[in-house]
Amino acid sequence: MRRAPFASLVCCIAVAVGVAACSSDTGPAGGSNRMTGRLVAGATFTCALDHAGAAFCWGAGGSGQLGNGARSESPAPVRVNGGPYSAMSATDNAVCALRFDGGVECWGDLIAQCCGPSVPRASVAVPIPLATSITFSHISVGALTACGLDASHRAFCWGDQSNGALGNGLDTSSIVPPATALAGGLVFASLSEGVFGGCGLDGTGQAWCWGANIFGELGTGDESSATVASTPVAVSGGLRFTQLSVGAAYACGVTTTGLTACWGNNIGAALGDGTMTDRSSPTPVVHADFVTVFAGAKNDIVDHTCALDARGAASCWGTNDSGQLGGPSTATCNFGNGVPCSTSPVVVAGGLTFTTLALGNSHTCGMVADGHVYCWGRNDEGELGDGTTTTSATPVLSQFTP
Repeated sequence: MRRAPFASLVCCIAVAVGVAACSSDTGPAGGSNRMTGRLVAGATFTCALDHAGAAFCWGAGGSGQLGNGARSESPAPVRVNGGPYSAMSATDNAVCALRFDGGVECWGDLIAQCCGPSVPRASVAVPIPLATSITFSHISVGALTACGLDASHRAFCWGDQSNGALGNGLDTSSIVPPATALAGGLVFASLSEGVFGGCGLDGTGQAWCWGANIFGELGTGDESSATVASTPVAVSGGLRFTQLSVGAAYACGVTTTGLTACWGNNIGAALGDGTMTDRSSPTPVVHADFVTVFAGAKNDIVDHTCALDARGAASCWGTNDSGQLGGPSTATCNFGNGVPCSTSPVVVAGGLTFTTLALGNSHTCGMVADGHVYCWGRNDEGELGDGTTTTSATPVLSQFTP
C-alpha cells in the first residue's frame, strides 16, 4: 500500500487549522551512540557506509537518490560517486553526508536552499558540496530544512522557514551558509529535523523543540495546533535524555533513567503507548527497555518506530502494512481502510542483534556488528537490497558488503 507524502497531507491540515502555508518536500532521525549515521533510509531507498567510509545505496533512484549518476532503481547496492564519509542523513528522496573534514555533500531531491546561492533547488544524481565555510560535526536533514552542528556544537539550520522550522527566530528562509544560529545561545549535543521543525538535546540532556505544533510535536504540553515556536522551547516533564530521534511530526527519546518516551502524531500508533491518541508531552512507551530509539520516515503521516535494547535486539511499533515491524500486528490504524498496526513494541523476528537501525516509509533495515545489513518490509523498488523486489515481513540479508 503506497501512502501519500506527509508534507502534502499536512498542508491540507495546516490550512484547516490556520497554520502558515507549506510546500511539498521531503525527509532522518537523529544521532545516537550506536553509529546511527552508518545506515540511513529514505522513503523507498537505503544507504550504508562501509568500513572505509564509502557510501552504497539501493532501492528507488528516479530522483538521483542512489548518488551513482543514474536515475533508476537498483535492488542491489551501488557505489555513490563521492566520499569517503563519516556519517549520513536521509530524507524522502535525498541524502546529505558528512565528510571526515567536516564538509557536507548532498544528492537526490535537494531541499530548497540546500547547497548555496548558486545551486537552486534541484534533483542531482551525484553528490554536490555544501557551499559553506562552517566545519560540521553533525548533520540532520528534514523534509523542508537541514541543520548541522559546528565544532562548538552551535546549531545552524537552512531551508524553508515555514512554521518556524529553522528555529532562529527569523521570518525568512535561509540559504547556505546560514548566517544565524538557532536562537537562545544553546549548545547542542545532537539534533534531529522533522517536517516543520526539529528537536535537539543540550549538554544536560534537556530536550528542546522548534517549529510547528500540529500534533503536539513540540512536547511542551500545549495542545494547540496553531502554536508555532520560531525559537527552541523546552520539552515538558523535566526529563533528561541520552538520545533523541524525530519523525515526520513526532519525537521519541531514551531518558537517563531508561524510560523511552514519545510525543506528537500518533495516528499510526508510532508513539507506542498502547493508544492512537496524539500526545503533547512525553508519554512512556509501554513494555519498553531500550537504549536507542529510531523514529520513522520524514514524509509519511503514518509512521513506525523501532528501538534497540542493551543487547542490540530490535523491537518496532506503529504501522505494519508491509511487514516493516518485522513482527505481528496487534491493532488497526485510525487511518486509511484497515491498515494493520501495533500500538506497543513487538520483537523483530529472527533473533538478530544490531548496532543501528534505519526506517523508511514502509521498510526497516538494521546493521549488525560486522557491518552487514538486514532489511524487512516493503521491497517494490528494491529497498531491501537483496537483489529482488520481493517484500519480506522478516529480516533478509542485503547484498551490501561492508
